[in-house]
Amino acid sequence: MKPITVLSLFLCTLANGAPRTVKRTASMLVDATFDNHTASAVPEANFVNVYKGLFYNAWDPINLESPTSGSAPHTIPNGIATTTVTSQATRGTPTLTVDYAGSKTLFFDFFSFYFGCVIPAAQGVAQEAEQCSILVAGFDSNNKEIAVATFTFEPLATNLVKAPMIQAVLPTSFVGLHNVTIVQSSPATQVLLVDDPKYRLYASS
Repeated sequence: MKPITVLSLFLCTLANGAPRTVKRTASMLVDATFDNHTASAVPEANFVNVYKGLFYNAWDPINLESPTSGSAPHTIPNGIATTTVTSQATRGTPTLTVDYAGSKTLFFDFFSFYFGCVIPAAQGVAQEAEQCSILVAGFDSNNKEIAVATFTFEPLATNLVKAPMIQAVLPTSFVGLHNVTIVQSSPATQVLLVDDPKYRLYASS
């Protein structure tokens, strides 16, 4: 057996490429309340875009403190709402993602959020909460689905104008995510409202 020399190790390193440098990551726990975001009672008056380290695609910041909002936010006054089906046809599925210009976030872990669904109405007219189901899916940096969960919102028939949101607690598989999609069962007839998503961001240090 031939002895392994320093030269042979050097040549082997060259052949296989230099050792990879693994970047350490710094993490930050986030509770996105949206309460300091400019919001309106009118859907699509403005968009969430980048907030608390993630890009919120096809979501509107909305003031839910109004007594006619249909569903009360978990923390007042603001939450976010899915954009219209017409808008989603252009902007895509409602998504939370690390992929945006200037992003320093490598990935995130998603823990929970509050949600409810309402039947949209004309401005100033009371909206009503309505039962709905949502599908939450998490994807890695290769756009491979690595986590999925479903939840159902069932408001009480006696409290449809100010039904409290319910909490969706995600399974432990929602880690190392590049993006998350949240799809509701009836986007053509309902608006999905979300508040207080909690997640941990990981960025290169």
